[in-house]
Amino acid sequence: MAETKYDVAIVGAGFSGPILAAKIAEKGVHPQTGDRLKIALIEAGPYFPGDPRPGYGSPLRRQMFTNLEDNYAGTYLWENDRARAKIVGGSSLHWGAQAFLPFEADYLHWQKETGVDWTRENLREGVAEIRREFNVHEYPAEIDTAGGKLFYDVASEMGYDPKRQEGARRNCIYCGFCNSPMMCKYESRASTVVTYIPVAEKNGAEIIPDTYVEKILIDRQGERGVARGLVCSSGGSSYELEADKIIVSGGFMGSPLLLMRSGYGPREWRGNPIIVENSNVGQHIDGHAFTPGVSALFDEPMGDGELANIGGYYMIHDEQADGEGRLLFRAQFGGMHLPSRAALNPYGPWYGREHKKWMREKGILRTGSLSPSVSKPSGRWYIDPDGQLLYGGDHSLTIRRAKEGRAIAYEVLEKMGAKKISSLDTPVTITPRTGGSHKGGSCRAGVDPKTSVVNQYFESHDVDNLLVCDGSAIPRVTTGNTGTPQSSLTVFAAGRMIERHFS
Repeated sequence: MAETKYDVAIVGAGFSGPILAAKIAEKGVHPQTGDRLKIALIEAGPYFPGDPRPGYGSPLRRQMFTNLEDNYAGTYLWENDRARAKIVGGSSLHWGAQAFLPFEADYLHWQKETGVDWTRENLREGVAEIRREFNVHEYPAEIDTAGGKLFYDVASEMGYDPKRQEGARRNCIYCGFCNSPMMCKYESRASTVVTYIPVAEKNGAEIIPDTYVEKILIDRQGERGVARGLVCSSGGSSYELEADKIIVSGGFMGSPLLLMRSGYGPREWRGNPIIVENSNVGQHIDGHAFTPGVSALFDEPMGDGELANIGGYYMIHDEQADGEGRLLFRAQFGGMHLPSRAALNPYGPWYGREHKKWMREKGILRTGSLSPSVSKPSGRWYIDPDGQLLYGGDHSLTIRRAKEGRAIAYEVLEKMGAKKISSLDTPVTITPRTGGSHKGGSCRAGVDPKTSVVNQYFESHDVDNLLVCDGSAIPRVTTGNTGTPQSSLTVFAAGRMIERHFS
């Protein structure tokens, strides 16, 4: 069992928690004594320590991905949702490692909507660190496929500014199977396990895996609350853990649910008494509204075969537009070239010699794995009193913009010379799971306590000694994926926490 008294307890070891643990352990000190801080990084799932070894011999791969008896979905995921991994490293272990750092419009929207000073200039150092630590780099030109080059030319002629995608990988050989169910067999993708966890441990932070945080202990003092510890359970037993500061990094679902289980949130939640009321907990959630992918068939393969799903380009429609204006398109080529997937394509021969030839030779252009996606939906998700994720508000504008995005994708493919393009008749729907991991805002930051949960310093408006730092604090979902934006924001947050609490 872990010790029961810490200076800092961080709940959740996904993208944000390990960064906070590493930075605070390395540079923070006890404000009264100047001593090294005693830090606990608590995770509900397991921890596979040690430097990952290449190939399938990695303990992480062997235990997490290649042993079917481990029941990966049930053991390491929250409710079988790949967006919320229950393991030290979290979803950073199996994300696609496509890196979209915040766009200028994202910073401006954060400021406009909530008043936070998370500007491009203020986050510059955090972005630089994540680029360095995650090895964020533009995919090399030599892996461009025929489809990529054609897309770039056509999109440019249409007035767009297509850009080569960036990835967060080390020692990548660009084999192209990054998004396969087995993940990267060479352990090349960046994750907090191979970047920040070693730094955290080197500087004395304690990793406490397989431990579920049942609730935060909050005492009522006047109109406010004071956090003083956690109730944890591990191995079938519960215990209390004291901490001077508690930082919640449980993700867009985990963080608000923990706050509400602890008596901090809307007036009614599962019949539990609310110690400190804040109606914004579990609200304001948004994410990318993805549309069904638009795929096309060409006379000649557009991919390389060996580069099954790597590289590619992206472009933005109405880049500077507010509201529902921005649409992000990601174009990748060869992503459906794998024989098993080509065999199921409705455009190909269904059997015989021609079917086999089709599986060997035919390439598929697929533009819809992440795109088109609407960067700012009209409606938002929320967590209801029963703890369910629901979609509220008028989302008709989002659906209209998503349909427009599909029409643009169709036009691009047509101009590229595609012979067959998938139908645009597939309905665009908004569901609780739409957008996968790209969600945030459930404990959003802002200067106004009436419309937010934490301030610009990631401190709770209502509960002393309590901070929240992860995707849930982001006021609006970013234009691209959220892994690297969240990570760069966390580096920035760690600096603020050290300055205000640990120096």
